[in-house]
Amino acid sequence: MTAPLGDGGQSRAPRHTLTRVIQVVFMVAVAVVVILFLARSWSQVSSFDWQLRPLPLLAATVCFIVYYALGALLWWLILRAFGLPGKLAQAAVVWGKSILARYLPGTVFMFAGRLWMSVRQGLAPEPVSAAMIYEQVLVVGGALLTAAVLFPFWEYERTITAWSLLGVPLVLIVLHPRVFAPLAGWGLRLLHRPPLQRVMSFGNVCLLLVYTVVVWLIGGLGCWLTAAAVTDVSAADLPVITAAFALAFVAGMVAFLVPSGIGVREGVLAAATAGVLGGGAVALAWALLLRLWLTLVELAFVAFVTVLERATRDPAAGDRHDHRSDGMKETP
Repeated sequence: MTAPLGDGGQSRAPRHTLTRVIQVVFMVAVAVVVILFLARSWSQVSSFDWQLRPLPLLAATVCFIVYYALGALLWWLILRAFGLPGKLAQAAVVWGKSILARYLPGTVFMFAGRLWMSVRQGLAPEPVSAAMIYEQVLVVGGALLTAAVLFPFWEYERTITAWSLLGVPLVLIVLHPRVFAPLAGWGLRLLHRPPLQRVMSFGNVCLLLVYTVVVWLIGGLGCWLTAAAVTDVSAADLPVITAAFALAFVAGMVAFLVPSGIGVREGVLAAATAGVLGGGAVALAWALLLRLWLTLVELAFVAFVTVLERATRDPAAGDRHDHRSDGMKETP
């Protein structure tokens, strides 16, 4: 039997408060660690030969705009794979506004906000929820796949390289419908959420996974260009910075208690690139500058797609549809 609604709400309230307290404590701890590290190493940061080169920074900005645009396009493609209608501009606005909610404590606001905005556009909530799950899995899987493929170009060692390349078939196995469906069901049960009603075909999964790898490569190129704008990195450092950028994102996803992984991503990125950026303190300072620049580009992208969506809005749109596409399969 299910518990009464009132009892459930009362039992969830203390847990909700405790989660918020843990999030705040974790955020403060990360901020203190970053500030103390930079304070102790400030002489190294201030004495570094920082040189601003406008052309690489401009090229990095273009890469990041493409990076965010492809992220929005990925969300629209997943919606289409689930048979959900809608214009690309509408999907881009929903995607863009929702990722801004990552900067709020907890990741629930991003998912809840996207679901709410999608439903307001007339999309059915169940397939939208499934699409969000697939998006996160594909993005993380693509990041791990990118890092695994680039690792041999980073630090070649026969044993470690073999283990890193083993990640390629492992990611594909996990995303196969017969494996992913029970894994997703298990995870959703832990979150007290209903199981997936449909899963994406393996062919669509593979195509979108390759797509996410391309997105990560473009984002990594933007990171390398940002580093080239202020440091003396070489072309040989591109695989290192790209793989580090992808792994830092995964680390930020794991550290979900920190809004948008702030501090955690920068720490992982700095640790992975310290060898090519002139030391840990310089790498951390660069990682913080990268976060700032990415945030500015992100805000500009969301503002642009919002204006574009309003200019192309169809007043007659909004009918609900829930058709199944050829690329979908029922959950086994």
